[in-house]
Parts: sequence; C-alpha cells; structure tokens
Amino acid sequence: MARRSTERHAEEAPQRATGRWFYSMTDQWRQIRQSIARARGDLDHLIALEGEKSERGQDALGLAETLRDAGRLSEALDWVRKGGPRAHSTLCDFLDDEDESDSPAVRQALLEADILKRLDRREEARGILWDRFRDTLAPPILRAHLRALPDFEDVAAEEQAMAVALDHPVPLTALRFFLDWKRRDLAAREVIAHRGAWSGSDWHILPAIAEALEADQPLAATLLYRVLLDDILARARSKAYPHGAKYLQILDRLGPASDADPARPPEIEIHATYRTGLKANHGRKSGFWGLVEGRVTREPEVSFIGRRPLWRES
Repeated sequence: MARRSTERHAEEAPQRATGRWFYSMTDQWRQIRQSIARARGDLDHLIALEGEKSERGQDALGLAETLRDAGRLSEALDWVRKGGPRAHSTLCDFLDDEDESDSPAVRQALLEADILKRLDRREEARGILWDRFRDTLAPPILRAHLRALPDFEDVAAEEQAMAVALDHPVPLTALRFFLDWKRRDLAAREVIAHRGAWSGSDWHILPAIAEALEADQPLAATLLYRVLLDDILARARSKAYPHGAKYLQILDRLGPASDADPARPPEIEIHATYRTGLKANHGRKSGFWGLVEGRVTREPEVSFIGRRPLWRES
C-alpha cells in the first residue's frame, strides 16, 4: 500500500497544484495506514504519516493527545503548538448549555496546559490558560485556570476574570460568557452599557436572552425587547407582527420595574414615553395594532431561508 500510495500521490500532483479541494485516494489510504499504525502502537510511523499531510490537513491536536497519553510529552507539546493559536468557534444558541470544549481554541488551550502541567511547568500552564481566556472568554478555559491556582487565590482571580470580560471588545462575546457563568447581573450591565450594539437582526438569539433576564434584570430585558420590536416596525415586517405584539405585551408588563430600576440612564425613555413614540411613528401599521388590541389574531409564521428560520416562536 505504501508503494501504491506514493505512485498515486504523484498522479494527483496536478490536482493538488490547483489548491482546490478534490477527493484524494492518497489521503484515504494514509488514514488507513495511520489506523493500522495506531492499533500497533507504532507512534513513529503515525507521526511520519501525519507529517506527509499538508499543514491544513493535519490533525495536530489529535496527534498531540495521542503523544501525551503515550508519555511523549515534548513531542506532544510541539504538535499542540503547531500552526499557532486556533480560532474560537461556537454555536450561537446562548442558553442551551452546550459544551464549548469542542471549540478548536478551547481544546488546544486545555490540551497545551495539561501537557505543560505534566512537564511540571505549572506557571507556564496557568499563563496559557489566562491568555487564552482573555481572548476567547470561554468558560471551560476559565474553570481550568481557577482549578490550577493555589488555594484561596481563585476568588480574586474570578473577579479579575469578570473585569476582563466587561472590557472585552466584542459585547456579544462578553454577554454570552456572563450568561454561561450565571452572572446575570453582569449580563444586564453589559446590555445596558452597550445598548447601541444590539440589533434586531439578531432575532434568533436576543429573544432567549431577554427572556432569561426578565425576572431579575427587567431594564436589560426591556432594552432588548425594544430593539427587537423597533426593528420589526421600522422594516414593516408584517409576518413578524405577532412577535412584535408579544414583545409589546411583555414591555407593558416590565414597564413599572424597568422604569424604577436605579441603573436606568436618564436618556432611556420610560415605558409610557416609549409607547407614545411607537404610536406616533407607527400608528398606521394597522395590522400590528390590531394584534396588540386583540382585534386581529394571527399565529406567527415560520419560514426558512438558508440554514435558519426567518422568524420563530421564542
């Protein structure tokens, strides 16, 4: 198979030179050979086969895990660092308690720190975790960092992490972190401080966030519901009017608590003023007001474009 793989690799050279993806039999055979090498415990052959791949096609983290488990820690460290820091990517469902450990950045940081710890380079391991947390605000990395600290240092470190998150340049990333960390007080603070950053086009995530904040953070929830409602009416999204009517009903309910919130900046209108403005600016949208006043009943429609619904019941 090794000889035939070499011949096939030469045959595929013109396709590989284009830089475009193609179905490579060489890659399939190499994976089979790697599986055999792994089953035999022949790590040197496994490494050699991995090295034959293009840098983009290498499973550097997977090989680093194998080498770590085999006790070949220096080699594992080289492989986990190969290609530099990975990107942090997660699904945008804020309240599903998904495990972010599958994110390449999280997986790399945790693995690198574990290898350094086994090499008795604990301070360096803690530094890696802290630096990667500052970049990603990924809860698994912060949890690993706090566990690695000496006794009684974790409380101050956690507060420092909250301050870092509040200063993060991407408000949505910080908001997600605070919700995951069960710090809804700080999530609300993020919503209020960056109230100009939220967009009704984020309808697929903002309703769930607003609902999560309703009970104990009514002002933050109010701001998000207003963003959603304003977007629906500004664009005259008639199919979304049932959602808009529901948001206005929630705003009516939250109004007293939101108005009384001591954290409310003076430039944020009280609910009565906001509602008057809606009527003045959108009074001719009879379809919407008919739903609000109960003269019209209509279930929210669900339609799909691409990979996500345009509107959905939240």
